[in-house]
Amino acid sequence: MLRYYKRHIGWVAAALIFGIATQLLAPFSAIMEQRMIDMVISGDMEGFHGALWMAGAVVLGVALSYFFSGVARKCFEAKFAEDLRNDLYDGIMGRDLVQFEERDTAEYMSFVTSNASSLAGNLSTPVFHLVCYGVSALAVLGIMVYYSPVLAGVSVLCGLLSMVLPLRFNKKLQELLMIKVAKNAAMSVQLKEALNGHEVISSFGVLPRLRERFVEASAHVSETDCRMGVTTSELENVGQVMDRAAWFVNFLIAGTMAARGEISVGTLVMFASLFGYFSTGLTLYAQMLPLLMSQKKNIQLVLGMIDGTGREFAGREEASFADRLQVRDLSFRYTEDVPVLEHLDLTLRKNEKLVLIGPSGCGKSTLIKLLSGNYAGYTGSICYDGKELHDVDNRKRRDVVTVIHQDTFLFNDTLRFNICLGEEFSEEALQRALRLSGVDRFLPAIEGGLEGSCGENGAHLSGGQRQRIALARALIRGVDLLILDEGVSAIDVACANEIEGELLDMEELTLLTITHRIRDGLMERYDRILDMENGKLRERVPQGR
Repeated sequence: MLRYYKRHIGWVAAALIFGIATQLLAPFSAIMEQRMIDMVISGDMEGFHGALWMAGAVVLGVALSYFFSGVARKCFEAKFAEDLRNDLYDGIMGRDLVQFEERDTAEYMSFVTSNASSLAGNLSTPVFHLVCYGVSALAVLGIMVYYSPVLAGVSVLCGLLSMVLPLRFNKKLQELLMIKVAKNAAMSVQLKEALNGHEVISSFGVLPRLRERFVEASAHVSETDCRMGVTTSELENVGQVMDRAAWFVNFLIAGTMAARGEISVGTLVMFASLFGYFSTGLTLYAQMLPLLMSQKKNIQLVLGMIDGTGREFAGREEASFADRLQVRDLSFRYTEDVPVLEHLDLTLRKNEKLVLIGPSGCGKSTLIKLLSGNYAGYTGSICYDGKELHDVDNRKRRDVVTVIHQDTFLFNDTLRFNICLGEEFSEEALQRALRLSGVDRFLPAIEGGLEGSCGENGAHLSGGQRQRIALARALIRGVDLLILDEGVSAIDVACANEIEGELLDMEELTLLTITHRIRDGLMERYDRILDMENGKLRERVPQGR
């Protein structure tokens, strides 16, 4: 986590400088108290009044440095949380499909929204306190040794004893923290499922049953929060009790020395104050160290999200599809016992139109995910213009091949954004994509035109309109290979045939259509038909060609 301190070293330096100044002024004020008390006892009122003004200046200095230290700490904490959120977003969104699907999306949301803020809070202010109070404790110890090595030794011994019990809470806090992370994620899953399934829940009138699931998950979060709060309170109380016990022993010894005339009354008061500062620092360490140590697994989890993207395709070669896509002896399985594809061969030439037919579960979608670079754990080869997919830069591969799925996701934004996805394109390229995709046909009926809202996941549009926007999204980028993975099966037959026919008319487009049904009047327009069954391909030429 040092990277986040380095990124905002200015705020870190300010927080430490003002924080240390605050803590060092405190023991200095204790020395002044000792001198003023001794001046009062000796009758030196002139010296007392001068010291009093200086004490006032110290109080003002403490107030100002404490204020600026707090501002710097909070600003750093806010920047820390912001960077964590951004890095988590990049790490999560940069995952390969296999890695991404290892967790529910609600868990990812929980990491970005709550874990980032919680971790930033636990790793900013407590760390600053530990550093500042640590410097203060060393300074106080030096002063105590100067005035009375015996009392300094007693203070150190009492302070160390007061840390023993609180440090025993580390393991328990660590376990509770990981439970809390898991329970928060589980509640987020239930909330996300309920929001996404609102239509189903309303249609079947099952809200009470679904509410029970959320309430149960919420109760688990509350229970964990209570256990965490109780444990933290126990830690704080043990620290306070041990601190008071240590203060009592220290004051007893110092008071005895003052009664015997070995130290002055002012020195007695000073030692009581100094031990208070020293003990506060040790108590803080006793409380904060277990809390910080309990963050270890959470830190590893978050850093795993940020740094552990581990892209399976690490190639650097330029992607291209100017000639052909060639698949040789391709085999793939999700588990060792269940093969999905076995020794499959396929060649797809530039500008060719192929249709892949087969029943559900035969491996069609798996093949598409392999061709588009989503799964890397295959045997055999997948070559674009002779370059094996593992050797190709996966980010640039996306400029070559695009898949349009049955369920097209649209952002709750304008039509323009959903087509361009935030990228800049010329007006000519945009108008061409609108014309080729057929978006321009229904655009006049949309309030606001290109600036009109699609609604959440395209709620304001029909199925056919959503599919045409998906087509425009691909065509504006000039992809070489378009894969239609059941991409028009969710809309009515007439509209589906119309869209598919328009794609077949595009001479410079290489098209691979995946379907489980044959569309009347379109099959003979494909160059080749691929029949898939049980992970194996059989090729044939359409009738009439």
